[in-house]
Order: sequence, then structure tokens, then C-alpha cells
Amino acid sequence: MPFTPPAALKPGDTIGIVGITRWIAPDTLDQVKALWESNGYNVQIHENNYSHHHEWAGDFKERAAAFTQYWNDPKINAIIAARGGNRTLHLLDYIDFDALNDTPKVIMGASDLTALLNALSHKKNITTFHGPVASRYAGSGAQKHIDETRNLLEGQQATFDLYGAKTLNEGTAEGDLIGGNMCIFNYLLGTEYLPSLKGKILFIEDESEEVRNIDRMFLHLKRLGQLDDIAGLMIGGFSDVKNTGSVPFPYTVEDLFKEYTKGLDIPVITNAPFGHGQHLMPLPIGTRARLDVHKNSASIKCLTPAVKLS
Repeated sequence: MPFTPPAALKPGDTIGIVGITRWIAPDTLDQVKALWESNGYNVQIHENNYSHHHEWAGDFKERAAAFTQYWNDPKINAIIAARGGNRTLHLLDYIDFDALNDTPKVIMGASDLTALLNALSHKKNITTFHGPVASRYAGSGAQKHIDETRNLLEGQQATFDLYGAKTLNEGTAEGDLIGGNMCIFNYLLGTEYLPSLKGKILFIEDESEEVRNIDRMFLHLKRLGQLDDIAGLMIGGFSDVKNTGSVPFPYTVEDLFKEYTKGLDIPVITNAPFGHGQHLMPLPIGTRARLDVHKNSASIKCLTPAVKLS
């Protein structure tokens, strides 16, 4: 069954910012609000962004309630998570997915939000968006993030140049896009929150992980047969990789990419422009796409609409 896309955004729509994980400083929220509004949108900031429960914007119940409120509010056209963080995997147990309106709406986030994006996409059969959290729309490079986000969410662009990507395997693949942060994604495997990866185009990225842990993550994917089942693989930024063991791990993360993709008869790229670093190109989870990988270039094209144009 095809995934149902949300309505395309248009200037004048309202973007709701919810602290699904961590809170961010009020002055940063003000910058984000001002930038989106200068681009023609209204911005509504959920009050939970001003709650502090340790590093989070409220406890599990409060954050689940805030998300549910904005999801079910017809005046909110899109939800952007305030920032990443941790324990969104735990938060899934506090969200009543049956109580969520079946009408899809844009929801965007990254990093730890990988858990909610994939769970929501799978359980509600809708398109969700791995892309900049609200804190990315403040400071250096913010307008570029706005432009890339608008191109996708307003339905202005369906083919995206994966600039800077490095080719490991050439080829073309078609399949539904799925993925996000590799560590969080691995913990969804085998649970009710993730579908089969068979025939999917998987995209992964990570930050500040020990290289030996990345090795284990790839091994887990391989032993579950997931790497053999996917149609294509997009490896994004793996930034600030650690190697702090008392005995240094002898392989680089690039070595691991080559090791675990060796022999796969599918297109594979690394260094694609999404991740925790400078680039975070938005990608629609659930949209059927075509990945074209050539020796010196790569692109992704949405074959089904990521958003529904009226």
C-alpha cells in the first residue's frame, strides 16, 4: 500500500515547534520564528519548549501530550521538532498512535527523532521527513536549510543532486526511502515500529560514535539479512567518529563502509549530504524514489509525491 503524503506547505501556513526531545533556549526559538516568518510562514511555539525536565522539554507524558496536541490540531500545518536529543525510543511507549488523527501532516526532525519518524510512518502509513530540527534554522547556514526544506515541502522539487557523495557501487535502484540515524534505527529493528527493509532504499548517518560500535551496527544489519534485502544504500555524514579504546580500533569508518557493502549488487554512496554536520538535506521517509549512482555523481528522485499538491 502506498504511503500517504501530507498536504504541501505554502506561505501563510502555520509551523508548530514542539520540544519532542530537548528544549532549546528562548532566544534561539525567537531566531527560528523570525526566519520562518520572514519566509512567509506563521510559527507557533508549543509551551512545552519552555519546560525543563533535566535536558528534556518535559517528562515523557508531557512531551507525548504536546506532540499529540499539535498533531491533532487542524490549525497546525507542520510540526518541526525543536532539536534532537535522546530517549525518543522510550517516548514511543507513551504515544497512543491510535489517538492520532489519520490525516497526515508534515513532521520533520533528525537524529534521535529517527525513532518517531519511522514509527509514525509505519503505524500510520504516511510520509514523514528526516531533515533539519528547529535549532538548525538559527545561525550560520539557516537560510540554506530553509530553502532546501521549502523546495521539498512545498512540492517545488522532486529530484535532488546528492552533492559531494562518493560512489562505492554504481547502479540504479527504486524503492521506498527509509532510515535516519544509524544507532537509533538499529534499535527499531525487530520491533513493532519498523517494517521490513526488503526492497527499500536505506539511508543512514551518525555522529560521535565509537568506530567499533559502528562496526557492530553494520554487523547487526548484516546478520539480520537487512543489507541483502535493501535495494540501495545511502550513507550520509559520519561525523566526529571516536576511536578512544585502550587498544585503538584498526579500521576507519570508511574501511567499514567498504567491508560491509562488498559484494552487494546495489547502488551505494557515502558522504551523502545529510547528517549531523554542515549538510542536512531533507529526505521523505515512505516516498518511493529512484537512486541513480554514477561514477562521479548521484541523485535521488521522488517517484511518488512527497507532499500532496492541492
